[in-house]
Amino acid sequence: MRTSTAAQTTTAAATTTTEAAANPKEFPEFRIAMDEGTDYLDPGLSDTTEGWGVMWNVYLPLLGYRHVSGPRGARLVPYLATTLPRISHDRRTYSLTLRDKLKYSNGKPVVASDFKHAVERDFRLDSVGAAFFRNIRGADAFAKNPKGHHIGGIDVDDAARSIVIHLKAPQADFSNVLASEFAAPVPGDAPAADTTLHPLPATGPYEIKSYQPKSGIVEEKNPHFQAWRFHGAVPAGNPDRVTWDIVPNASVALHRVLTGKDDWMSYYQIPSKRLDAGFLRKHGSRLRTFTPPTLKYFFMNTHAPPFTSPKVRRAVNYAISRRWLTRLAGGLAHTSENVLPPGYRSYQPHNLYRHDLPKAIRLVHESGYWHWRKKVFVWNHDVAADLPFTDYLISVLKRLGFRSKEKVVTAGSYWTTIGNERTRAQIGFANWVQDYPHPLDWFRLLDGGTITPTHNSNYANFDVGRVNREIARLTRPTKLTPRVERRWGALDRRVMRRAPWAPFLNQEGTDFFSTRVRLACYVNNVLYEFDYASICLSKK
Repeated sequence: MRTSTAAQTTTAAATTTTEAAANPKEFPEFRIAMDEGTDYLDPGLSDTTEGWGVMWNVYLPLLGYRHVSGPRGARLVPYLATTLPRISHDRRTYSLTLRDKLKYSNGKPVVASDFKHAVERDFRLDSVGAAFFRNIRGADAFAKNPKGHHIGGIDVDDAARSIVIHLKAPQADFSNVLASEFAAPVPGDAPAADTTLHPLPATGPYEIKSYQPKSGIVEEKNPHFQAWRFHGAVPAGNPDRVTWDIVPNASVALHRVLTGKDDWMSYYQIPSKRLDAGFLRKHGSRLRTFTPPTLKYFFMNTHAPPFTSPKVRRAVNYAISRRWLTRLAGGLAHTSENVLPPGYRSYQPHNLYRHDLPKAIRLVHESGYWHWRKKVFVWNHDVAADLPFTDYLISVLKRLGFRSKEKVVTAGSYWTTIGNERTRAQIGFANWVQDYPHPLDWFRLLDGGTITPTHNSNYANFDVGRVNREIARLTRPTKLTPRVERRWGALDRRVMRRAPWAPFLNQEGTDFFSTRVRLACYVNNVLYEFDYASICLSKK
């Protein structure tokens, strides 16, 4: 046995050495011009594009997404697990096996029980991600009394490296849940507290070495990561070091990339006034545009007058000019009337609400709210780029005969404020960035069964039995077949006829690079966007 083990170890070492030596794409450092939008650098807490963008090459879940651009990047592949889950005939049991000999960046072994600890830690942290695991047997009871208890529906065996998860009901997107950062295994001694300033050890190709808020983040290669174990599913990482320079605004970020101080900007978009013909002629070869799966929309609370009336809600949809709202966004956007974003196979663009102010006014007359004298409060957060949208909405509501006034809340507390039933927010701005590429991630925002007194993301309080039942039916299939995709598309249209939202645009994004970057290696993933681990530099 010693001879056999030694032979395997020698082969593994040789493979690793050969792999490193055969990677001509490696280079010392990649620098990024970053905004201040990172919420946490803890996989159990972060729920922002920035946080996930930093961490997706640091904390690997059991499953993950291919490091490729386009729709193929939505395909699930095994990360820390050996294969995709084995799903029982009744679609309630998921079985996985952890890869052998995995280590954290501190050298300690990764074990199956670390997954269970990560999920239980989400509940102990009161993480927004804990909601994804509520369908596991025993999760609700654990949430009520986590101290000294465990989630009974997760069976783990460290010696056998096995993980078995028992669900209360079939859940079409549960494999996607297992691919989220909230499901990334963490050491069993990881505290039930925010570790942003003292990052947890990594399982991916990079580890976070330091984080200075408002200054920067430094990542370096994980010395214990062995890319060959993942059979191409996870890159080895080209830069040895990734430095995220946190800068105050888009103009500074652009200047740093143009002068070569940083290599990439995207979280700050290039100011629209700079994107003229001259800029594109000179720098267009270093610019990539993409449409991330996001949606900006106005929610209308179906439980708060005057938006209890479908005619008033439809009137708002007819009255807003989506083209004008796109101009307010700087032009880098596509108009939308849909719940789902482009890029989904379920996406079938609507043309239900062509701009028609006279028709909108007639609908308000018919609704019985034309002489309504109470104020309509329009909610938004204090993000400068988003405030023009509600300024415009207020002007539209006034033309529809409503006395309207803006309510602005600080960005840090906005979502919990409008998600609290006591607020009774009537109408306001919202945007959604997908948690994972599955239609259910979008329609949970419109499922009456998800409405909660606090932390509610169904801001419209939309609760229609027929819609709820169809969402429940579409929750059961584990595969998005063409027939299932068509049903999601039909549901999108059915919901928008009832108009709980007034969707208006899908924002475009821009990736802009310094002259030393070679874009033949460029990867923009459908969920995590730009992949810094795969980028290359020119040989100049």
